[in-house]
Amino acid sequence: MIRVWVLLFWLAGCASTSAPLPEPSFDEPETLNRASSLAGNLAGLNLSLTPFTHMDGSVSPVRAELLAAEQRYLPYLLKTTLTESGFWGAVRVTPGVDVTAELNCQGQLLSASAAALQLRLICRDALGRSWLDDRFDSRIARDTYGQAAVDGPDPYRPIMVRIANRLADGLTRLTDQDRQRLRDAALLRYAQSLSPEGFDGYLAINAEGEMQVQGLPASSDPMIARVRRIRDSEYQFIDAMDEQYRLIYQQMNAPYRLWRQYQYEFEDYNTSLGDRSAGAQRRAAASYEVMLSTYRRYQDYRRNEDELSEMAQSLVRALSPTLGQVEGQVVELTGTLEQQYELWRSYLLRIYQAESSPLAPE
Repeated sequence: MIRVWVLLFWLAGCASTSAPLPEPSFDEPETLNRASSLAGNLAGLNLSLTPFTHMDGSVSPVRAELLAAEQRYLPYLLKTTLTESGFWGAVRVTPGVDVTAELNCQGQLLSASAAALQLRLICRDALGRSWLDDRFDSRIARDTYGQAAVDGPDPYRPIMVRIANRLADGLTRLTDQDRQRLRDAALLRYAQSLSPEGFDGYLAINAEGEMQVQGLPASSDPMIARVRRIRDSEYQFIDAMDEQYRLIYQQMNAPYRLWRQYQYEFEDYNTSLGDRSAGAQRRAAASYEVMLSTYRRYQDYRRNEDELSEMAQSLVRALSPTLGQVEGQVVELTGTLEQQYELWRSYLLRIYQAESSPLAPE
């Protein structure tokens, strides 16, 4: 009992040594732009996201355990927003840069807390052109958290909406010829990843470091037909990878939301204590009702923190094997998603090279 009372007094008075949070400046709500049938055939360009990297810096032990799962959760949250907009073809989360996609986006998690999120996102298309290289900051209002809103929009959604709208703006500025050029470039880059010598000369790099399509193989060329066939197998495999990220997202959704809610309430409570005089803090610490409520919240927070920690560890170490199928053969890959993706790419390369060998039957 003495330990409980010590903890209660510590929780009520800890704000006296903690730095106050900056005055929040909450984001204005932004509506997600959605593709309209009047806008023409904008769909068809595929967009892929990789798990976010994390800016080097000190993090708490629990945060470090959660980080690996969080870096997969956030890009999938962005993927759901991009898909909802209706502007894109396939939107996927892949373990590495997707050589089949017309647009690849890589994010860096600069800072994440219950009250704020800071991201940097870099997006480049198949021709090497930059679509986006910007930092996005979001301050999150307290009322976006709540027990009744666990199944509602994620509090981080506004920042994802802003990113989705920026990318949609870039897409709508493209002509039909621009979009077809990107599809051609994506196919040629994929072909070069399988056979650099066989598809040399179709893409050239200009003085700005961007690629230009110099020509296309004949539609009857057996090499490009082989590339298309293997690419179809690649699509199926990365869809299976994306499904793994969906499972991570679904499992994290409720506990991650509640964990952030409790975190927000503690930060807000400590800040409010910091704004009081020392005498007011002592009176607050002496109030049994305040202390008991704080202690119960602290218990909820720690239970949810433990659950998230265990979930983060299990998600990283117990990912399901992924099945891939190519040329009638089923391949089972194990390990992390990143390891599975690398093994799959090397397997496809061997398949292509075996088919392209002079000894291989036509």
